[in-house]
Amino acid sequence: MNRVRHLDQTVAPSSGITELVIANTSPEQAALIMPMIAFLTQSCVNRWVTWIAPQHLSREFLESFGVDTRYVRLIHCSDEASRLWITWEALAAGNSHTVISSPGKLTDKELKQLENAAYQGNCQGLLLRVR
Repeated sequence: MNRVRHLDQTVAPSSGITELVIANTSPEQAALIMPMIAFLTQSCVNRWVTWIAPQHLSREFLESFGVDTRYVRLIHCSDEASRLWITWEALAAGNSHTVISSPGKLTDKELKQLENAAYQGNCQGLLLRVR
C-alpha cells in the first residue's frame, strides 16, 4: 500500500496542540509565521483557520503573505485571560481545522485542557509563544 501523502490533498487535521516559540514580536517574525498560515488556509477549505490575535490584522496584510482570507476567521482579543477561554472554545467547537492563538504562559493543567478541547473538536491548535 502506498502511504505517500501529497501536499495538494485536503486531509483531516490531526488533533492536538503544537507550540511554536518565537524570539520576539518583531515584524520579521511575520515572515516566519505567515507562510504556515497561508498554507493552512489553502489546504483545508471545508473548515476555518481561526486566529485569535492580540492585535488587529488587516485583510491586505494577510493577503500580502498569500493567506486566503475566505477561510480565515480572525478574532481580536487583547486580554490574555479571555484569549485562553476563547482559544478553548474555538478548539472544542469543531468548526476549525486549526486554531492559532497566543494565550501566554500556560500551566500544565491549562495546556491539558486545550489539548482535550482540540481532541473534542477534531482540531489542531497552534500556540504562538514569545520568549
